[in-house]
Amino acid sequence: MARILGAYSISYKGLKLGKHAFDFEINNDFFAEFPEGEVKEGTLTAKVTMNKQNNLLEFDIVIKGMVKVTCDRCLEQFFLPVEYKGFLVAKIGNEEVEDQADIIFLTEDDHEVNLAQYLYESIHLSLPLKRYHGLKGSSIEDCDQEMLKYIKFEEDDQPEVDPRWQALKDLLNNNN
Repeated sequence: MARILGAYSISYKGLKLGKHAFDFEINNDFFAEFPEGEVKEGTLTAKVTMNKQNNLLEFDIVIKGMVKVTCDRCLEQFFLPVEYKGFLVAKIGNEEVEDQADIIFLTEDDHEVNLAQYLYESIHLSLPLKRYHGLKGSSIEDCDQEMLKYIKFEEDDQPEVDPRWQALKDLLNNNN
């Protein structure tokens, strides 16, 4: 594992039972470790609260910050605010088991858990399907106005309704 991603590990072996807080800074160097990813730039903070129990680690994770994405309208890149809240469980046992959705499995020989992959995936899951200027506090005025001249917006795409169908719909609505 790359040295940069090692910074997102929590060594839990020497910690007492109970809650422990950790803060991680996520920046461009972090995203460079995932070259296949859509996000290449961003500045985020991950606040992790780990509750250590005998054979179980529970992680409350909150990620906040900004990532650079491409506007679906004008194709310019802009910084979009993102926020993620999640819960991850790490079970410690003697046998190796394949990880599941929000459950990872550690062996008795493990002494640390690396959260880099989980943080990376969580950031991507927090992105909306449609990304455009004006979303989540960003400014719609930042859209490339030259590009917008060539775009036909959805309200312009509404087909004209045949008046016979409209009359039938009105009858149906009046009877209900």
